[in-house]
Amino acid sequence: MAPPFNSAGLAPQKKPNPLTVFQQTLERDGISPWRARFKDRETERRYIQNLVETTLPGERMLWYLVIVTYVGYCLLDVLTINEGLETVLTMRGIVACMIAALVPLSFVPKIKPHFGWLSAGGIWLSGLSIIAMIAIIPPEGAPPYIIGVLVAFVASSCIMRIPFLVAAAAYLSTSAVYVAVLNMRPAFSDVDVISGHFFMLSIAVVAVATSYLQEVRSRMIWLRDQQLQRDKEVIEKLLIEATAADQSKINFLSMMSHELRTPLHQIIGYAEVVSNSFKAANDAGDNLRHLNEIHGSAHVLLSRIQKMLRFVDATAGKMKYEIVETSAQELVDVALERMRAPLEKASIHVETDALEDAIINIDIVHTCYAINNLIENAINASASGTTLHISGQRLDDGAYELAIRDEGRGMSPEQVEKAMKPFTQNESALVRSREGLGLGLTLAKHIFEDQNATIRLASDGHSGTCAIIRFNPPVKDKAEKTDAKRA
Repeated sequence: MAPPFNSAGLAPQKKPNPLTVFQQTLERDGISPWRARFKDRETERRYIQNLVETTLPGERMLWYLVIVTYVGYCLLDVLTINEGLETVLTMRGIVACMIAALVPLSFVPKIKPHFGWLSAGGIWLSGLSIIAMIAIIPPEGAPPYIIGVLVAFVASSCIMRIPFLVAAAAYLSTSAVYVAVLNMRPAFSDVDVISGHFFMLSIAVVAVATSYLQEVRSRMIWLRDQQLQRDKEVIEKLLIEATAADQSKINFLSMMSHELRTPLHQIIGYAEVVSNSFKAANDAGDNLRHLNEIHGSAHVLLSRIQKMLRFVDATAGKMKYEIVETSAQELVDVALERMRAPLEKASIHVETDALEDAIINIDIVHTCYAINNLIENAINASASGTTLHISGQRLDDGAYELAIRDEGRGMSPEQVEKAMKPFTQNESALVRSREGLGLGLTLAKHIFEDQNATIRLASDGHSGTCAIIRFNPPVKDKAEKTDAKRA
């Protein structure tokens, strides 16, 4: 018969068997499904060593608590037992001493890795002694000591760290002894025998299952912790390497910038001296033109070196800001005045009719420099004769938004994403036609963010790019505005 199909025409997937999934999980972690321990001996040894270091001290405290509780039942013995009290108290004292004798063994180096056997031994002795008391005391009026066995089973399987096979052997052997006592002693009624079998066997099964899950879960958690620790070490190593590489890059840029700037100043100075000499001698030939080329190229190189130094300072957090109240119109006017020559050379018209004046809190020197970088990028992306649009407005939340939009080639989403990264260009480094370091937008972003402002780029990919700067209001102004609204 063909399998049924759902509405999509596909055969329904069969749900995986939970036991199969559990077994696959154990196999993936290298845990034996039957022994509840690692198959690899070295992994198991490291796990046990971790238990010795982290769990054994707490295990000793549990042993002390078991001894105190076991001896404390003497009070119940005295209050409830009429026959065989002396035998019960003697047995309880002997067993308590035997359990207490196990504690010093846990300090022996060779026995430490097997401290779970000591816990199992203590539980086994206490369980057998309680069963012996049940066999000695007459059933009439005897306290329900079976509850003590059940509590010992549950507590040890949930709290103590006992190897699964050892724990199962202790629980099952104790249960077998109890069942034998019930069957061989005629003083117990049929109801006592049946109920005793039911309770003991059921609690033994629960204790064995709990011990199994406890051991498996403990090993899984340890494996996850080990993996997390390894991942953390790898991440820290990569972070250190990345930080060192980044610091090395910054140191290199700083050193090279300083080393190159000094001879450049000399080149510019000597070029100006020689150029002035040619002008004084009325020599306006090729020599003067060549000197002017040298002078102009040296200034361009000096500008880029200074930009690298600013980038180093911005990355290292060394830039100092003097925040003052400044007019947005004044900010744009100063920035445009500095870029007048490049704008005229590129024949780009500037449109500022949509610029709304407002007072913003900025460092005008650094902010003008950042805006100049944006205008320079717009000039490089625009064709001759196009228009550069600068607009601004006060938003409802008190922030001021300044937009600089060109009519250039635009940027794709991938280019917008990469534009804020240092030393990146919209074109391949091997085929790009425009010059520059690719630091303008990165520097602008650093400068704006240091002044509680943000910048984002918007472009449809073919009709220009818009740089939007949001100057957020000072925190104090926000608090005053909130107080005013509440009032």
